[in-house]
Amino acid sequence: MARRVVVTPQPDLSQPADMALLGAVIRHRRTSLKLTLEDAAALCGISKQAYNNIELGSENVKVETLFKVLTAFGISLRVNAPAFTETDSDIGSASDDWL
Repeated sequence: MARRVVVTPQPDLSQPADMALLGAVIRHRRTSLKLTLEDAAALCGISKQAYNNIELGSENVKVETLFKVLTAFGISLRVNAPAFTETDSDIGSASDDWL
């Protein structure tokens, strides 16, 4: 007998992005497509455990694995970085204060 997949609620995308939110978005997409964990993992080409860790919002997920899942489900991730200015030139510069 096939497992019944219950659609999870759409996550609140106005919240700051973190692994828990990404996991909720991915879970919502999977359940909307009526896919089981096993089917989703196979579709993404990863193990069921790795897939489940992503949906659970685990912080210990390889970026490569996360992108496999995002790509398989057609979910895009946008990085919104501020423009670099000359006043930012000292950010990240080496300092011997901590040496």
